[in-house]
Amino acid sequence: MSQHALQSLLAPRSMVVLTGENGHDPLMLALLQSLENTHKTCPVSLVGVKPDFPFSFDHFTALSALNTCPDLAVLAGTYPNTAMENIIADCGAAGIHSLLMLSWTEENADKLIPALRQHNVRLLGPNSFGICRPKQGVFAWLGLTQPLTGKLALMSQSGTVASALVDWATWQGIGFSQVVSMGTPIDVMPSQVLDYLSNDFDSQAILMYLQKIGRPTRFLSSLRATGRSKPVAVVTEHSVGADERVLDAALSRTGAVRGRRLNDLIAAASVMTNARRVKEGSLLIIGNGAGPGELAAQRAMELGIDLLTPADELHDTLEATMAGRGDIGPVTTVWASCATDLFIDLAANALQSDECGAVLLTLSPTALIDIDSLYDLIIKLHRTQKKLVMVCLLGGGGMTNMRTRINEAGIPTFRTPETAIEGFQFLVQFQRNQLLAKQSPDSHAFRFKIDVSEATKTLNQLFKKGEKTPHADALRDIFELFHIRLITRRQASNQLSAPIHLRVFQDNVFGPAIGLSLEGAQQHKQAEAVALPPLNTILAKDLIQRAFPGEESFELESLLRNLSTMVCELPEIESLELADVRLHDSGSVYADVTANLRLSKNWRRYEHLAIHPYPRQWVSERVLKNDEIATVRPVLPRDSGILADFVRSMSHETRYFRFISNIEELTPRMLASLSHIDYDREMALLAVIQRDGQDLLIGTARYIDNFDDQSCEFAVVLGDAFQGLGLASYLMRRLMQVAADKGIRVMKGIVLAENKRMIEFCRHLGFTIQRDPDDFGQMVASIKLTPKLFKDIE
Repeated sequence: MSQHALQSLLAPRSMVVLTGENGHDPLMLALLQSLENTHKTCPVSLVGVKPDFPFSFDHFTALSALNTCPDLAVLAGTYPNTAMENIIADCGAAGIHSLLMLSWTEENADKLIPALRQHNVRLLGPNSFGICRPKQGVFAWLGLTQPLTGKLALMSQSGTVASALVDWATWQGIGFSQVVSMGTPIDVMPSQVLDYLSNDFDSQAILMYLQKIGRPTRFLSSLRATGRSKPVAVVTEHSVGADERVLDAALSRTGAVRGRRLNDLIAAASVMTNARRVKEGSLLIIGNGAGPGELAAQRAMELGIDLLTPADELHDTLEATMAGRGDIGPVTTVWASCATDLFIDLAANALQSDECGAVLLTLSPTALIDIDSLYDLIIKLHRTQKKLVMVCLLGGGGMTNMRTRINEAGIPTFRTPETAIEGFQFLVQFQRNQLLAKQSPDSHAFRFKIDVSEATKTLNQLFKKGEKTPHADALRDIFELFHIRLITRRQASNQLSAPIHLRVFQDNVFGPAIGLSLEGAQQHKQAEAVALPPLNTILAKDLIQRAFPGEESFELESLLRNLSTMVCELPEIESLELADVRLHDSGSVYADVTANLRLSKNWRRYEHLAIHPYPRQWVSERVLKNDEIATVRPVLPRDSGILADFVRSMSHETRYFRFISNIEELTPRMLASLSHIDYDREMALLAVIQRDGQDLLIGTARYIDNFDDQSCEFAVVLGDAFQGLGLASYLMRRLMQVAADKGIRVMKGIVLAENKRMIEFCRHLGFTIQRDPDDFGQMVASIKLTPKLFKDIE
């Protein structure tokens, strides 16, 4: 694959600052002063007016006068007499295809976007606070503090929030791989920056502060693609216009964790790049004083975190270790006069028990603590244990340096007990959300052959007759189509302990959502659990547990799945209330039903959903030339095993031509990326046959969009024993149909110049073949996905 489209924007190797027309512009001077004070590893030059103060950078009067072509232009000055379209054109003419805009412009985005596309320039901003790439010496930003080099990426739509977080993190010894301040985006959107960070090897975790999210489907898709490979923590401003519970539900499906305050990002930052997975068992707090431990316990109670109360064998073991020098409990307190190694011995013994999943050591500075031995003992504990060890060192002075040292050793370290507990909660939520993010639920309409067109016709007829708020009698046949058997009379049996309330409502940002609560409690938001469709069994179980902790009901799970399918397939239903719901032994459902209908003409399938179902509409069968039948279907997360076997079975040449590198097999990270995809932004079609009762993968074709809503990059490969059977052409034509259905107009692929067979195959399908201007050893195959093309290949 070629380098990411935002590589030169976010990780430039050189930059030019456009100083504008005012040599005393304060924003421009602030940036240059910041660049002057940094360790210069990224070359910087100036173009425009000469600043009123002397700087060491080379100065040129115009972009055309530059000796070299920089990767990035930074617009820091103002140009009151020059239109932005002309600045963009000058950048394009100079071969600069990335523009960072710190200043503001009054010009309308409708004018700027065509100019950016015409001259092949990507714009971050306007009103951006800048970017940092510490490892490369890139500090093109207006923050007071230059971030340290680290593993954490930060993306913020507020420059001042980004500056404050970097300042705090530097004080804590936490470094960054990337800092991006979005400003007011009109071209490069948060979803595109996320896509870059998800593939950035140096960024192992991501912090985000958001004020707007743009297109919800694209945003969630990008966040999910990122969250499947690395931890992501998100804090939003005013819930970005969404219902709080819907926003939580949406983010949980991406694998990301939401925080409510900036402090939550601070807590997350302390654990994201260091912490181990939380094992089964509860958290035990051990400290050298009751006060800090009790503060931690109080915060744990507020967040619903269970603390471990040692009992039986574990209690006896800890009592023997303590030897009367403190108290055993959820907050195990050691006398302040005790030696440092007692804390470590207690933690080691606790972690040996299955009851204990993690320990938090809370230590206040006293004259009795041996700082040097404390560090060595904590490091030894961490290395000899597979469970999570967290440390809270209160105070400043020597404790500040110790926090930095322990954090650098890979142990989550905190300044206050409260943030330590919040960091632990982040890990617990992250693991739960990772499970939810792995789900690829179906709408079930294809599997159960539901006649969706019949239901749509009925709803449209009701709407035209003026019945825009139909009740149960008018909707009974539609419910029956979706395997929900409504009855008009209550029966004596009810499989749930009390009647429940189900509703479908429209969120302002994320569209349809499903709410579940006890009947009568739906008016209280905190009593209603919310989820986004589509739902499968795992997601339905999660919704039930949040609404009714400890409740299990196969019948309610089935009802939720079927209701989810209705929501997915029938955008004509704007809202739906099922009141006084009772599930009977006969499989029937009693409910008082009310709906609100709307027209949805010319909507694409699932366009109304923030999260799209598994695209079963693209499942097909193909009879091969050897008479075997191959099932062609979109990839599923569970396909990682057959993908690994498929790549291992390839010849060396086939692997080299497919991946343009010498690899023997796929890494776990590559397998996750190839099998766990977001169907909104990419597609992978697998051709599978049955051999000895097992799925055998014999070919794949995939594309991923280029985030310009117009083009995508494709790849196709067959197993060596299955070439020449007519499968490759079929896979590519199906892939083209999927891409065109998503609105993609151009499909491109990189082919090695020596791969003559692939080049001829692409020509046969109608692709245009050109030499890659960036690499003469590669060819670029491209094709326009026009209606005429699909008519010709039918």
